[in-house]
Amino acid sequence: MACVRIGTSLVVHRPDAITAPARELASSMPADPEYVVVVVDQPDTGGSALGEAVGTALGEEVRPVRLIPSQDAGAISLATAQKLADRIGRTVVYPDGVVLANASGLSFLPPFEGNGWVACGPGREPARLGRRFPEPEWEGPATTDVQRAGQATVVEPLPAGVWLRPDGPPRWLEADRAKLSRWLTMRPRDLTVVLGGHGIPPLALDDVAEWWAVVPPETRAKTRFLSFGDVRIPSRTALGHALADALGEEIVLYGGLPVGTSEAPKFLTLREDGSHGLRTFAEEIVFSPRRGSAKAAAPQIRRGRVPFKGLIEVGPGVYRYEGDAVVEVVQAGLWLRTIREPGMATEVRTMPCDPGSILIFHDPAVDGHDALVANLLDRLDGSTRAGAKLFPVPAAPETRRAELPFAADLTAPLTPLPRLSRLLREHLKETAVAEPAAAEVPYLPVELGGQDTEPAEADPVPAREPEVGPRPEHELVAVQATPRPELRAWPLIPGFAPDQELVRAGREEAFDRLSEQVLEIWRRFSPNRPMSDGGLAEAVAAGLYLAGDDPDVDGGLRAGVEGPHVDFARCVAAGLQKLPVHRNVAATVVSPVPGVWELLRGNPVLREWGFLNLLTVPEEAADGSTDLVVWSVTGRLTALIEPKDKGLPHRVVFLPGTVFKVIEVVEPTEKERGRILMREMVESESGEGGGAAAKARDDLIRSSLRRFARRSDRAKSRRPGEARIVRLGRVPGIADPPSRRNEL
Repeated sequence: MACVRIGTSLVVHRPDAITAPARELASSMPADPEYVVVVVDQPDTGGSALGEAVGTALGEEVRPVRLIPSQDAGAISLATAQKLADRIGRTVVYPDGVVLANASGLSFLPPFEGNGWVACGPGREPARLGRRFPEPEWEGPATTDVQRAGQATVVEPLPAGVWLRPDGPPRWLEADRAKLSRWLTMRPRDLTVVLGGHGIPPLALDDVAEWWAVVPPETRAKTRFLSFGDVRIPSRTALGHALADALGEEIVLYGGLPVGTSEAPKFLTLREDGSHGLRTFAEEIVFSPRRGSAKAAAPQIRRGRVPFKGLIEVGPGVYRYEGDAVVEVVQAGLWLRTIREPGMATEVRTMPCDPGSILIFHDPAVDGHDALVANLLDRLDGSTRAGAKLFPVPAAPETRRAELPFAADLTAPLTPLPRLSRLLREHLKETAVAEPAAAEVPYLPVELGGQDTEPAEADPVPAREPEVGPRPEHELVAVQATPRPELRAWPLIPGFAPDQELVRAGREEAFDRLSEQVLEIWRRFSPNRPMSDGGLAEAVAAGLYLAGDDPDVDGGLRAGVEGPHVDFARCVAAGLQKLPVHRNVAATVVSPVPGVWELLRGNPVLREWGFLNLLTVPEEAADGSTDLVVWSVTGRLTALIEPKDKGLPHRVVFLPGTVFKVIEVVEPTEKERGRILMREMVESESGEGGGAAAKARDDLIRSSLRRFARRSDRAKSRRPGEARIVRLGRVPGIADPPSRRNEL
């Protein structure tokens, strides 16, 4: 036997020649930093000859070996792999079954024809590994073996993930299995879950939920669902909404079948017979579960395809076109609309994709849009233009305030719906009284304030200051005054555009360093789409603020004064708004002056006009006498853009104007630490008052916050002293006394 190197692999072959399949297989194998890949192009003749050839070729190489048989070599036996491991003195991994290899370099062992990869070590018992090589990030027990979910659903491993489908005729299963194994792109970071099949009974959502319950949380965040066949869902309900409701959390649904390379797959629609249709613009779509009887929220585009070159992205999936017109990527195609969101937005975004056509939504009543539609069609590629259909929609003015900006984070992992809402419903059923308000089922609001929302004339939840008696001058404490709208950082004013020069001026070195960090993160999550200059300026401004390199943003916002800090703060807010949302507990350690305790005793509602910084883990108790513990609804997790040298990896930042309600106050004593428990409020709570719904919500959240506060004797994070003074350790909504700034 002879051994030669082809590409990044070694090929063990007959002395006369290497077969063409073996050469092609070796050339397609990706580089593996952990194993030496050896393609065996020789029928299994025992481990001695194989060990001699491999041992000679390895030389001083110390990595373990992975054996992959060529088409003509046949199966490798356990005895051969074990003899080779003993001969070369290192671990040898071999496939126990038939290996399916594709052009992208993936090797997969089908579940019905083998047991997967097996590792043999010198003098050790063989150990079973997964089914895929290279091993994806989501490989685990839930994706390795054939399982049962519910009464009639089979969970079958695929190269790209798993296939959830009922039993059915073998000829239909074989046809679908071949398509999913051959065409479906394997993405190392994303687990693809295929739902249903052709010629078999519909898939039950209850069975999907049963399988979902055993999937680890870290794998759920990487899961992408693919609608492939029939799924039993309620009438007049889209699959994405029905699936989100059944699983109780946000889910991501592919806009089509991903084919091609894992770095830049193309997403194609699927016709009823399973054949390929048109290439979609919406590639990954986010669906949120409904809150009780509320209407389902419009889906959001998490990943979309640029309609054509030259467009400037002004939001996720939204591109500036000409004049005041923008092109938005929606499920069913493209929507040509004005910058200001017109009516019928939810209906347009909710309309499902037609496998045989790409819909172009437009309003023929808007002056000049007919010409823009014609120009848009001309600039689309030929196949898309051939399948495009015009779909007129009315432009009635929007009569309600926008609940959610059409701008979702592109990088962050999805946050599961908190269990708090479900606990709240159960609590109200048990404690319901005869009052009409108690019969309504309240839910924790999770809507986010968006940059398209205009500031209200009056605050929906006014800050109020309880009446207190005379105090010494050093104890004078007041709530923050409400600044004029033009002096607020959030929501953004109409027409706001980030100024990169303003952000960079005076901090060029820090700006350039953070720009490299932000662009590196962007390329990791969006490798095929360049980051806009405006988006870069916003993200870097947020990073500079987190590092403390800003023009006293918080002090100026709380004081409501004019200055360059306002524009800088707007850039910071725009950057933070795109980060993942933290719906859980956050805390800090504070040392309130006596006047603060008097103000907080009445359980007031306080509005913080600066940025509020908290942490998701307990801190060192020595830094303050009191624990401030807050239930977050819209706080932003900043770990992605935290500066590498001054960053706090567990930080949560709330945007300016966030409202907090005090729900418990305990002053510190010599034997016990003090605590201040608050919860974040949103605009939808402004009309609730203090009825049974609000009280039940306060009671449930108070219990969660108390449990967090009792963890004070456990391990706590230590924060840098500079960040502690500048950002942390504040009670929200309290004004800065001139002599005690940043100490409240």
